[in-house]
Amino acid sequence: MFRQVLFCCVVFVLLSASGISTQADDSSPEVKKLDIGGYEMAYVERGSGVPVVFVHGTVSDYRWWGAQMEPFAERSRAIAISLRHFYPERWNGEGEDASIRQHADDMAAFIAGLQAGPVHVVGHSRGGDVVLLLASAHPELLRSVVLMDPAPLETLVPRTPQATAEAQRRLGFINAALERLQQGDRDGGLERFIDGVAGPGAWQKMAPTMKQMMMDDAWSIRSLPADAKEAFTCADAGRIAAPVLLVTGEKSPPAYGAMLAALEPCLPLAEKVTIPNAAHGMNRANPEAYNAAVLEFLAKHQH
Repeated sequence: MFRQVLFCCVVFVLLSASGISTQADDSSPEVKKLDIGGYEMAYVERGSGVPVVFVHGTVSDYRWWGAQMEPFAERSRAIAISLRHFYPERWNGEGEDASIRQHADDMAAFIAGLQAGPVHVVGHSRGGDVVLLLASAHPELLRSVVLMDPAPLETLVPRTPQATAEAQRRLGFINAALERLQQGDRDGGLERFIDGVAGPGAWQKMAPTMKQMMMDDAWSIRSLPADAKEAFTCADAGRIAAPVLLVTGEKSPPAYGAMLAALEPCLPLAEKVTIPNAAHGMNRANPEAYNAAVLEFLAKHQH
């Protein structure tokens, strides 16, 4: 049951009640596109030098990284991407090409297409799983890896009674959300999804800009059950040659801690940092502390 939910793929434990901003920045630079085998991947960028590529999670897109673009652009080429079928693409949820495996393959093609040599890559939540698959399969493309609360994967995280019970609960509201989406009710679907994650009334408390980003990416919920079936083992993690920074929030839900605890001993070169006064959306809740910690890590691995 745990694999059907991948409950920590959600990127939107973002509410002010949890100390996380409810605002979605849309002050991004001009959107560019790079052809990767017939699909045009959208991205924004600022700065110059060695690229730092940011990979978002569920119900978000390149706009998730608004608080990172300028600070990182002062030292490097900051690139925030939108994965296949995320905004600005308008996706109706059809097809089977929105898996974490597909997105990892897309990322490999995107990085190669930049023609800028090995890059730093940062992945959040479900995006952390995309980066895990990418780094294991294509270590030659990466200088370093930053994993922010990567979503728990069945083959890594032990199944406990608590995890099973939570998975069953979440499967219920995920299915309820998908049912509403299938009926054409995005607002109702996201309300069920986000209230299930963050508590009753959470959706209504969100700022209009954050709601709009999630509305734009609502169908990304559909991939969660299939994503969780993607096998990733300790041996796969052991193939990641680049240094890895594991990032969590001081208030992140315990399931993320379980994933990091399971992953850390598998990685040849790993460090860990906890962002104070922040939960799962640590880059938005406490951007100053987050940016400082990640920039310090990247500076050590520029070559």
